[in-house]
Amino acid sequence: MANPNISQFVSAGDFSLVLNHPLINAGNSVSLVGFKVDSDVVDTDQEMDNAKVVPLIGGVADVITNTVRAGTLRFSAVRTTNDPTKGDIVAISQLIQHIGDNVGGTLRASWSQNGVIVDVMFTGVTVKRCKALHIKGNDVAEYDVQWAYVDYA
Repeated sequence: MANPNISQFVSAGDFSLVLNHPLINAGNSVSLVGFKVDSDVVDTDQEMDNAKVVPLIGGVADVITNTVRAGTLRFSAVRTTNDPTKGDIVAISQLIQHIGDNVGGTLRASWSQNGVIVDVMFTGVTVKRCKALHIKGNDVAEYDVQWAYVDYA
């Protein structure tokens, strides 16, 4: 019998990010690595609001809407192998920064929630920001990696 006090079951670490990008690993998919279990692995921000209210004199307003879904993926990542073909997200980001990107890629985020696999596919993915170097004395340094995307489904 289900416990009425539990709204969902999610297994920590039961999560994958798979990148397909023509400039990485000869265009073959690569599973991204370098994420601490006890951290904010990934988050997104919209590039712009989908609605704007413009108040007008007389107490009325115009409402403007759009279907823009572009945004920024934010990762809290650590350097692992320093090899882009092995999925090191910091190394991948720095490589794309170095060679430049004129094609973009796709990123599939997958996780299990309540016994069901959930997938989100991001398209038009490219590097927006990644530090060149981040070192901590007595801990693993977490890089704030940011990738832009055009759309998701």
